[in-house]
Amino acid sequence: MGVVTEGKKGEELEDTFNRLKNERGVLTIRSDTGTARSFEYNASKIEEAVKSAVKLGRPFGFLGYSQGSANCLTAEWALYTGTPLQQEIIKSTEIGLVTRHLLFSAANGSRHGPAAEGKIHKLIVMCEDALKYQQGYFSKAFISNVLNNINDFMDSAPFHKFIGGAQSFLLEGQRAFWREAQHLPYVPTTVLRGVMEDHTTPESLEMMSSFLTKQSGSSLHDSQVHVYDAVGYPIYTRNRNALVLQGCDMGGSIQRTHHWSVLDKEVQFVRTKRDIDRATFECAKDRHIFPWVDVNARFGIIKYSSSSR
Repeated sequence: MGVVTEGKKGEELEDTFNRLKNERGVLTIRSDTGTARSFEYNASKIEEAVKSAVKLGRPFGFLGYSQGSANCLTAEWALYTGTPLQQEIIKSTEIGLVTRHLLFSAANGSRHGPAAEGKIHKLIVMCEDALKYQQGYFSKAFISNVLNNINDFMDSAPFHKFIGGAQSFLLEGQRAFWREAQHLPYVPTTVLRGVMEDHTTPESLEMMSSFLTKQSGSSLHDSQVHVYDAVGYPIYTRNRNALVLQGCDMGGSIQRTHHWSVLDKEVQFVRTKRDIDRATFECAKDRHIFPWVDVNARFGIIKYSSSSR
């Protein structure tokens, strides 16, 4: 899944996945990905989930939400260019990858990333100017202690993990990813994109939505990613792999919803009375998953089975 996740313990779309299992016989395996971690780390966790899927003896598909879309594509790239055994698995028609589905994909990054980077640079300069003025009022020992604490924090493992994950939202990280990536040319990709409206905007996302509108110059977004960026192929990098993925992208209708529409229990602590009155989080959850499965089954990508298993 994406940024709001508990890895294997995540509960996003849990009821939908249970109905999918009961009505379509499709099993869901959650990968133990982490919040704001690097592409490579999360891809390694997805590869572990692929190993579990292979043991079932069925083909599998990748489902990514927000940042999880880039994680899935990174895992596919790692398997596609990996060892002979990994390549054999992902290319197999019996136990390999047959479809992709990206929910509110952040694989092309978000304007929040570059905008936040610019603000952080300005904040650092402002803090430096303010602290230089205060330097004469504090002892050398106190100043050294503060600087040591800052250095220890910036050298810590959590900070480095966060910075590694933050690269996925910046243009430099996206260029590095798409420049080298390789993907299967025959796997269909479907996407779900959203555009917010006043009556579908959670109160907790109003400020973030206004930020993105100002930063991108357009209100056609879901509060996190712009509707023209949330597609199944790279927008800002043009190479052979970009053409491959563009040919695989089947598209999808734009939904009148927000980026957090897949969440329910995870957002209880930010749900307000207005959200409850407007039922902004009570939208249909099945629409995120069932059309993907049904359209692939209709065109033979997902095979029908007569077995009760």
